[in-house]
Amino acid sequence: MTTGDLDGKVALVTGGAGSVGAHISRALAEAGAHVVVNCFHSLDTARALVDSLVADGLRAEAVRASVARRGQVERMFEEVGRTHGRLDLLVNNAAAGIFLPAAALTDEHLDRAYATNVKGALWCSLAASELMPAGGAIVNVSSIGALHAPANYLGVGITKAALEALTRYLAAEFADRGIRVNTASAGLIDNEVGRMFPDFGSVSANTAAATSVGRLCTPAELASVVVFLAGPGSSYVTGQSVVADGGLSLLRQAMSPTPAKAATPVEAATQAKAAVPVTAPEPVAVREPATEAEPAPTGADGDPVVVVGMGLAVPGASSPDEFWSLLRGHAELFVEVPADRWDVDSFHDDDPSAPDKTYQRRSGFITGFTPHPDLDVAPDTDFTTLWLRHSIHQALDGVGRSDADRFGLYVGYTPDGSQHLQEALVRREVVGFAERDGLPADDDGLRELLDRCLPRGRRAEPPHRVVRSAASGLLPEGTAVSVVDTACSSSLYAIDIGLRAIVAGDVDTALCGGAFALAPAGSGLFAKLHGLSVRGEVRALDRDADGVLFSDGAGVVVLKRLSKALADGDTVLGVVGGIGLSADGKGKAVYAPSSSGQELAIERALSRSGVQPSEVDWVIAHATGTPAGDLAEFAALRAAYASAGPVPVTSNKSLIGHTGWAAGVVSVIHALLALRHGTIPAQQRFTEAPPGFGAGPDTLHVPREPVPWPAGTRARTVAVSGFGFGGTNAHLLLREHRPDVPASFGYGERRRGGLVVVGCSSHVPDGAPSFGRTYPTPSFREVRMPASTLRATDRTQLMIMECMRRLAGDVREACEADRAATGVVVGHMGPTRNAVLYALRAYLDELVGAAHASGGSEEVLAMLKKLREHAHDHIAAPVEDSFPGEMPNVVAARLSNYFDLRGLNITVDGGRGSLADAFELAGRYLEFGDIDIALVAGVNGNSLASWSRLVEESTPGGTGGEVAEGAFLFAVTRREYAESHDLRVLAEIDLEAA
Repeated sequence: MTTGDLDGKVALVTGGAGSVGAHISRALAEAGAHVVVNCFHSLDTARALVDSLVADGLRAEAVRASVARRGQVERMFEEVGRTHGRLDLLVNNAAAGIFLPAAALTDEHLDRAYATNVKGALWCSLAASELMPAGGAIVNVSSIGALHAPANYLGVGITKAALEALTRYLAAEFADRGIRVNTASAGLIDNEVGRMFPDFGSVSANTAAATSVGRLCTPAELASVVVFLAGPGSSYVTGQSVVADGGLSLLRQAMSPTPAKAATPVEAATQAKAAVPVTAPEPVAVREPATEAEPAPTGADGDPVVVVGMGLAVPGASSPDEFWSLLRGHAELFVEVPADRWDVDSFHDDDPSAPDKTYQRRSGFITGFTPHPDLDVAPDTDFTTLWLRHSIHQALDGVGRSDADRFGLYVGYTPDGSQHLQEALVRREVVGFAERDGLPADDDGLRELLDRCLPRGRRAEPPHRVVRSAASGLLPEGTAVSVVDTACSSSLYAIDIGLRAIVAGDVDTALCGGAFALAPAGSGLFAKLHGLSVRGEVRALDRDADGVLFSDGAGVVVLKRLSKALADGDTVLGVVGGIGLSADGKGKAVYAPSSSGQELAIERALSRSGVQPSEVDWVIAHATGTPAGDLAEFAALRAAYASAGPVPVTSNKSLIGHTGWAAGVVSVIHALLALRHGTIPAQQRFTEAPPGFGAGPDTLHVPREPVPWPAGTRARTVAVSGFGFGGTNAHLLLREHRPDVPASFGYGERRRGGLVVVGCSSHVPDGAPSFGRTYPTPSFREVRMPASTLRATDRTQLMIMECMRRLAGDVREACEADRAATGVVVGHMGPTRNAVLYALRAYLDELVGAAHASGGSEEVLAMLKKLREHAHDHIAAPVEDSFPGEMPNVVAARLSNYFDLRGLNITVDGGRGSLADAFELAGRYLEFGDIDIALVAGVNGNSLASWSRLVEESTPGGTGGEVAEGAFLFAVTRREYAESHDLRVLAEIDLEAA
């Protein structure tokens, strides 16, 4: 049944299938208009609305376009013009925004809101005006946020104010063409968008109490205002904002005396009994606005997660006590490559541009290692297995345990951090090529050469097997194991994963840490970034810093709930206050440090834990000694802690070097030792901070002398930072255990179930197990990467980008609209193809030199010459982009960087179960509310015979099978998020059943 006021009119409503939009579309249709329903995020929802309108005898159709993209806007109006020849009415209802305090807003939040709410309305109005005859009308839908300043509404409200200003400009612009432009504005609406306000119950009650009519606006009431402004009844109205706010803008409550508190029913009944009149009035209850106390930090249930054990192996120290002695002294631990590790001359050249070489001969090596007395490993055991097993032994010493305890092991690790694995793969590449060239693998000369140059390559394991071997026999069968790779922040992410497993009730005891061993090929690749210290020492946070030196290292901490630790008789070493994670998103390069990304991790740690910046006594910085990296980090720390008073900032990398994937847990142990001894150690190799730091005695400063740190009236707190290559940031707050002093902490609370898949895509070779020797190079338009960067980028990183491009448009739009809460979790097994080929190139000089020196046979020398040509033909000499281009963790980071996603990015290596592990980990972060959308992927681009052969050898029974290439991407979210954002649910996920 139509009113007829808009008979024969053609109307377009942007965002016309949402909560308010659907009411507007229906109201216009019931007034007689033919309504074109625009909905970008869910065309299915728009079509369902259209079907409903048509079923009621109304006229409507659906169209999909993003109003934030001018090209799509123009195509949409061209389609309307072709179909209808004109457009009489336009309602700009599409909107975007997020409800956050001003301090939490990012550029992305503001840009997204402005692009949709203001620019989108402008593009649509300009395009519509070309189709409108005289008498046409445009109605912009605004909100009370343009007039007032509601809490958590700045990001939306300022764009709505701009929209109302745009209304006036367009009204003047289009006046001579007989087109009217007005705004329909409403107060708070009780709908799904309104309920996204933080603490909606309190906000809605306060708003309703402040209005004259005592309730909120409804979507239908706002729709009636839109129809009025679009119809003939407002023909003399233009450039105006008609506000439907129930009298909120009258400020009656704000500018009147506070009314007397109404009696409750009980009070009124009591008063009635005592009153003289026999016929007392019926008691009337008046509901007061809800007022809620400040919420406690999430997860603060009085039973925090604590550290009860620790163990490590680093240059110069085989235990935490030895490490403390180093921190208090001035040892020189940077040395030339030991002769028993590799022949430094074969991998060194003073010329930084020399292919496959490093310009630095020194680094940090574990020498004079003293193993745990119970350590039992074979002589040829992988270094990382050895040091990690030693650390587990040490960390468990004195820790209470029972047969019923459930354990989890969470380790930061990379295939690039194993000399044994690197030698094994190079050895298999050489043998495979020799066999194809007609030289048998058992040739005496070849075997002797390989045993001399690649002695550790006879036996090696993939990363997930290394970690399991390290724990074999020390932890119960069935112990949950997770191997995570976020580069240099890996062991902090491992601690975060273990912490969540405890909070979720999945394990009772979590062992968390990392391990890393230097290998020669990695040094050569990193040298092309010119990030290694030329001087041969790390001077972190110092004005004379000139680069980093990497080091061997491993470390483990043991976590439990406080209640269990006390029941088990454990010594509590410290309390985990909380951890903040983030991804850098878009930047100059995937490896360029980002202060804004690091600030986000720090903000999240403080917010999650409830710790105030003024409570942080000390920061153990990531600070690697690269001038640009240290400057970016200090800027992020200054933004968070500069006003907190004197805060010392130190880094242990000036002493022991950068222990890579173990660096974070080494710094946690550093912090625990300082808590135990009541002293903050001085910064090693420090003279003066760079001027750009803005350091000073009353703010952030780098101490030249030890700083006393005795127990006081509150729990002492230290922050530990880990910022990984590729923008994988972590900031951990560690607190003193003080039973007599309350301390805040927060880890989030798990919301079980309700996970769904809303998008999927794949990229696989066409009818073959591999893309072949050369991966199809995408165009610059597709990836926006220079040709030199493309050549140095492993195919896995390009494959996952292709998967993202193939994902449904509405899912991509949702990710881009919610960048700060979109995370990437990638399952990837072992080294990348590029990593193996770069290692082969790096070792060739040593192999050829050794063959000549030992009088190798002509057959071996001829084969090596052909092998060099083969290797150089398959991969170019490394350049600046080669190191990030081959790293497994950058597979996930590349997606975050290219699409500017800020939630988090992680690569997990669970062997053939890597994708399943990625789903489980992504589910954990979704359930704890760290992210709203997880892009979960399984990727493999390494089908080289060397890797396939090693996988088969490492598979029980030797039945690994052929390793094929391919990438598969899934967008996962919580069901309520999918429904509120009109994302189609493709499947449900039951991680509990898995």
